[in-house]
Amino acid sequence: MAYIGNVPAEKYTALTQQTFSSPTGTSFTLSQAVTNSVDIDLYIDNVKQDPTTYSVSGTALTTSTIASPSTMYCIYNGKAMQTVNPPDDSVGLAQLAGGTDGNVITFDASGNPAYVATGTDGQVLTSTGAGSPPAFEALPAGGKVVQVVNTQTGAVATGTTQINDDDTIPQNSEANEFMTLAITPTSASNKLFIEVVLHGSHTATDASTVSLFQDSTAGALACVVWVVSANWTAAVNLNHYMTSGTTSSTTFKVRAGNNASGTFTLNGVSSSRTRGGVVASSITITEIAV
Repeated sequence: MAYIGNVPAEKYTALTQQTFSSPTGTSFTLSQAVTNSVDIDLYIDNVKQDPTTYSVSGTALTTSTIASPSTMYCIYNGKAMQTVNPPDDSVGLAQLAGGTDGNVITFDASGNPAYVATGTDGQVLTSTGAGSPPAFEALPAGGKVVQVVNTQTGAVATGTTQINDDDTIPQNSEANEFMTLAITPTSASNKLFIEVVLHGSHTATDASTVSLFQDSTAGALACVVWVVSANWTAAVNLNHYMTSGTTSSTTFKVRAGNNASGTFTLNGVSSSRTRGGVVASSITITEIAV
């Protein structure tokens, strides 16, 4: 449709209204110049007046005598006060323009509304700093747990091979192998956190050692030493943190023994179980992305 003059605003237009304070007498001044009486709607005490009961000329409004009404105002027909600000709480989902599924509304550096493009599955909305809109990005890989493997046994096992209490690295020919666990890392640069919990006792009062080995490497990666009285069970924790260094299957092994001759018992005392068999030893390996 064609228009004479300005094209009316399509949405949220409000007609200009003028309220007259202390409306007494017959002569009033309009804030907008008009041509004739039908250019305004005049209301006295909220009752719309017949245009034949008043006249206008430019900004001059002449009415019949008004006996102290409580309210008097006029609405300017055809003079739309255009605004892009709808009343508070008046806009719902039905009034919003259509968009792309998953887009998020934000504001650009100039303060204008803008869309954040839809991300992909697993991405999160992150700030890109002042002056630029946020964006969907993948979570940083660092610190993310990739996989966890575990083995646990409550079985009683024994061994008599000794391990010297001296200043040498424990060897895989010393002590007794009680547990093993394999893992296939997904990246050679990822970290492996190895946790060993071992319950054991020995028939002699001397230094016992729990050592961690990898594959066929002779020297231990780490070890823990403790001393308890003969035939007393101890719970020993050994933790080791390392770079995986491979994407092939690698096996970690736990060996335990004592400096003195005698028998080392896993998950028991004097070659017999204890605590009804619920005592258990374990290895847990967690791969962590870097």
